[in-house]
Amino acid sequence: MNKTPQFDVPLTIEPEHELRFIGPFSRPVVTVMTLKNNASGTLVFKIKTTAPKRYCVRPNIGKIAPFRSTQVEICLQPFMYDQAEKNKHKFMVQSVLAPPDVDLTDLNKLWRELEPDTLMDAKLKCVFEMPSGEANAENNNAAGNVGTAGNVGGTIVAASQGMTETMKGDAPKLSIEEQSSNLSDATEHVESLAAELKEMRDQVSELRRENLHLKDQVTRYRSSTATKQMNEPYAPVLAEKQIPVFYIAIAIAAALLGLLLGKFLL
Repeated sequence: MNKTPQFDVPLTIEPEHELRFIGPFSRPVVTVMTLKNNASGTLVFKIKTTAPKRYCVRPNIGKIAPFRSTQVEICLQPFMYDQAEKNKHKFMVQSVLAPPDVDLTDLNKLWRELEPDTLMDAKLKCVFEMPSGEANAENNNAAGNVGTAGNVGGTIVAASQGMTETMKGDAPKLSIEEQSSNLSDATEHVESLAAELKEMRDQVSELRRENLHLKDQVTRYRSSTATKQMNEPYAPVLAEKQIPVFYIAIAIAAALLGLLLGKFLL
C-alpha cells in the first residue's frame, strides 16, 4: 500500500500479495478477494487488471463503511492452459478515504474527479495452479483435439480439391456459337413465360369484372322482389278468393227458399 505508513493502513486485502486460480481452466474459475476498511471514514475502492478481457470482477468499484469489510469475486474466463507459459497477469486495488461531505451516489463520477496523488494502491499477481493429474490430462486432450482438428482440416481440403478437379474435368467445353444459342433460347423462354403471365393476369381481371357484375345483378333482383312484395295489396286477393263462395251461398239460399215456397204453395 503506497503513500500510507505501515502502522496506519486504511485498507487490508486478503490475500495480500497474490490471487490463486485453481484449475481445470476449461471452465470459469472464481477466486474471492476480501477488502477490509480499518478507518473511521468511508473508503472508496476500484479494481483494475492488466488483462481486462480475461477476467470478470464483481464489483470493480464500490465503497466500504467504517470498520466493515466486503468481498470481491474475480472470475477467470476459460482458456487453453499451458503449464510452460509464464503468467504476467496482475491486479491493482486503488482506494481513497472519502471526504465527509462528498456525494457517494455516483462513484464513477467521484473517481474521475479525484486527484491521482490522493489514491492509495496495492498490487497483486495472479497464480495459476493445476493438479498434476488434471494438468497432464488437459494437455493430452488439447494435443488430441489439435491433432484431430488438423486431420479433419486436411480431409476437408483434400475432398474440396478433388471435387474441384472433377468438376473441371466433367465440365463441357462450349463454343461461342453454342453459348450464344443457349442464351437466346433462355431469353425466348423468359419472354414466353412473361407473355403467359400477362395473359393469366388479364383472365383474372376479366373474371373479377364478371363476378362484380353477377353480384350487382343479384342485388338488384333481391331489391326489386322485396319492393314488389311490400307494394302488393292484401285485401283484393282475399276478395277474389271470397267472391265465388258468396255466390254459391246465395244460390243455395235461393234453392232452399224455392223448396220451402213450393211446399207451402202445394
